[in-house]
Amino acid sequence: MLMKMHYKGACSCNHWQLEIEVDKPLSKFNPRVCDCDYCLSHPSRIISDPNMRIELVGVELSVSQNGDQLANFYYCNQCHDLLAVGCHLNGQLRGAVNSDLLHCSDQLDKPIQIQPKLLSSSEKLERWGSLWGVLHGVY
Repeated sequence: MLMKMHYKGACSCNHWQLEIEVDKPLSKFNPRVCDCDYCLSHPSRIISDPNMRIELVGVELSVSQNGDQLANFYYCNQCHDLLAVGCHLNGQLRGAVNSDLLHCSDQLDKPIQIQPKLLSSSEKLERWGSLWGVLHGVY
């Protein structure tokens, strides 16, 4: 049986707390940096794993969508930090977390560039379904 590891973080103003549960150390995660127009104007580095559980706890959230309206981007209403990105897939809210908010983000491996704008909508949804974890605390 795999041991679950827990990592905590918070947005800049501490109105939102986050915790991820994973079955591998952070050093095994390469944060992804997206090159789509939306992400270039809202830079972040995200991590996910299909076995990851993401728990967000806070109040006053704002939600926006990317250009193709497939994903929801969840932001703190106070400091406007991106908390996570998510999408309902197969009846479950799946997502990826902003790794910059983790207290121990220095343990992460080197960031990698991704190019989802080269993918069709169905390819994006399929990719997210295979990469994203379960997202709790937002709707």
